Amino acid sequence: MRDKVKEGYEKGDYKGDYRENRRLRSEEKELFQKLFTQIKGEKILDLGCGMGIPFDKYLTEQKYRLTGVDIAGKHIHEAKKNVPNAEFIQGEFFEMDFSENSFDAIVSFYAIFHIPREEHSKLLEKMRYWVKEDGAILITLGADVEMDGLKGEIGGEEMVWSAYAPEENKKLVKEAGFEILDAYTENWREEKHFWILAKPMR
Repeated sequence: MRDKVKEGYEKGDYKGDYRENRRLRSEEKELFQKLFTQIKGEKILDLGCGMGIPFDKYLTEQKYRLTGVDIAGKHIHEAKKNVPNAEFIQGEFFEMDFSENSFDAIVSFYAIFHIPREEHSKLLEKMRYWVKEDGAILITLGADVEMDGLKGEIGGEEMVWSAYAPEENKKLVKEAGFEILDAYTENWREEKHFWILAKPMR
């Protein structure tokens, strides 16, 4: 699955399909403002940063220190040009070796459902390890129906998705040690995504 996802993003026109002239929508800005009220520091990790726009650019404009991770070398190359004052790393999420309590916030948009859903709980546990006790996470997961090996296309190349329905997603987030603060189902471009804002349980 990872090879197919990487190949799809390396070869496909993701920029033209999804990121060219893309700006934050009002609902996204509202969730970001809620995230900002939950954190005290400035270090944010973006898992699946893509080309750095619009989210990472927005975060650095708000004076946050951004570290982005993405599996596609093409994305990292573009992100470094689009957001030159951030740090970007090419690699898989599970290859990262960040220390405990490294980040004030962790975000991940339209990325987690590109890894096998059986690994989502493990990734959420890693996020709980990496985020500070007084931090927060803002992520998108699958919405509406379960997706297990669902195939489609992005930018003219084959892509694959794997996700649970929202109730199971909320359960996984809680089991990883988070308290859910807000949840929102997004309908955009005939797609549905499930946003979750959460903070570590104390």
